[in-house]
Amino acid sequence: MYFYTSKKGTLLFKSWEIDSDMEFWFAIGGIILIGLLYEMVKSFRSCLIVEARRGTDGENKPILDPDHRSALESCCLHTIITLVYTAEIFLMFILMLIVMTYNVQFGIAVVLGMAIGFFFFGSAQVAGLRPI
Repeated sequence: MYFYTSKKGTLLFKSWEIDSDMEFWFAIGGIILIGLLYEMVKSFRSCLIVEARRGTDGENKPILDPDHRSALESCCLHTIITLVYTAEIFLMFILMLIVMTYNVQFGIAVVLGMAIGFFFFGSAQVAGLRPI
């Protein structure tokens, strides 16, 4: 396979043929939005984990600490974090498959979308709130 720069091609599914300039620019916009959404979900999950460790309620008890929370509360929080993680991984794989179409413009749109998303939603990482 080789990288190509044509505005015509297939995006992810055989039925998603791009034949016109308008379809191409809608695809580029959609890819940028998916990249932005991926960064938003990733940042949201990081903030959830930080807040769960720090504790956000009036008692200032960490949500993930089993000594301070019931098993049901911990299970519910873990389920929410797992669902957000699943959405993050799904979006990541979609972006990977878009890059694997070998269309240069689509690859640039993925990088641009993720960069814009990091600019808007990556402040938690810059401020040192991300535990990882």
